[in-house]
Amino acid sequence: MLQNFVAFPVLLILSILQISAISRIELFSGTADLILIAIAAWGVRERGKDVLIWALIGGLIISFVSAAPLFTPLIPYLFVAIVARLFQSRLWQSPILSLVGIVFIGTVFQHIFYILVFQINGMSLGFIESMQSVTLPSLLLNYFFLFPTYALISEIGKWMFPEENYE
Repeated sequence: MLQNFVAFPVLLILSILQISAISRIELFSGTADLILIAIAAWGVRERGKDVLIWALIGGLIISFVSAAPLFTPLIPYLFVAIVARLFQSRLWQSPILSLVGIVFIGTVFQHIFYILVFQINGMSLGFIESMQSVTLPSLLLNYFFLFPTYALISEIGKWMFPEENYE
């Protein structure tokens, strides 16, 4: 229950950091998505069972501050949360390997979903060009911020779930 109350301020701070500072770090036209990484990192944690709530909160925050159509970020973030739980149950002994795979799958899904939404809304985006100039650089930047974000989420998890045998 505590993780539900902690999710909002953590994701709010990460979204502010993403919008104000991280979005300024561009590689071609791609930027990193700290919320996606945080949701994936929380999902691979053994006790991160409320990852769907984290995805819902993160999706709502980003929905209100981004230029994308309202509630569009919810679907990719919920997808990442579901994939994270599936990976955690299958590869529970290697969370870093799971996290690398989840961030790859989540970033590609998110960008394909956004391309489709923007094309439905009447924007003319070339699929291959968008994948090359936005998705691949975004994936690289997501991997750049993957380990610091995972370390932050792990520390939050240790604070919320202190264990007696943990050293």
